[in-house]
Amino acid sequence: FTEMPTDNFVESSFWNFDALFQPQQHPARDQHDTFFLQDPAEALQLPPGYTAKVKKIHSQGGYGSQGYKSEWKLEEARKNLLRTHTTSASARLLYRLAQQEKFTPVKCFSIDRVFRNESLDATHLAEFHQVEGVVADRGLTLGHLMGTLHQFFTKLGITQLRFKPAYNPYTEPSMEVFSYHEGLKKWVEVGNSGVFRP
Repeated sequence: FTEMPTDNFVESSFWNFDALFQPQQHPARDQHDTFFLQDPAEALQLPPGYTAKVKKIHSQGGYGSQGYKSEWKLEEARKNLLRTHTTSASARLLYRLAQQEKFTPVKCFSIDRVFRNESLDATHLAEFHQVEGVVADRGLTLGHLMGTLHQFFTKLGITQLRFKPAYNPYTEPSMEVFSYHEGLKKWVEVGNSGVFRP
């Protein structure tokens, strides 16, 4: 695995949400969940051809998806925010890979800060670190993902794992990863995962 660049804490809604096919009406885009910026309030530019493709998939569908069948607004996509996940860096990476003349498989990771407008308590902060990994290749299956996650957590000393189906707007299938916590005597979520949609 090689490290992908994640040094931009300020991100556009386009890369943080739209390029990951999270609908523009999704509750996570509410100010109660996301820190939106006032200055600069909007991204100066987005990739025009790709922006048009993302708009089409959201509003009309494609690649086996029927889309959200709702109006997609450029002004919503331009809104700047403090990124809510490092998956926006993965979206940028996948976009760059798609621009290659000849596809090259990659394995990338990042460890960086993300920001959520959370109510602060013993288990939630407004800022935390996210570990992210992306494997891009042809012919990958859910079994490959589960094997990679199992190896990752095993190397951290976390060996009792369970995978549970979950919903993410940008992956299908998606899974939450749980580990048994001896001290708490219960299963706790340690990760989220999925296979990116085409």
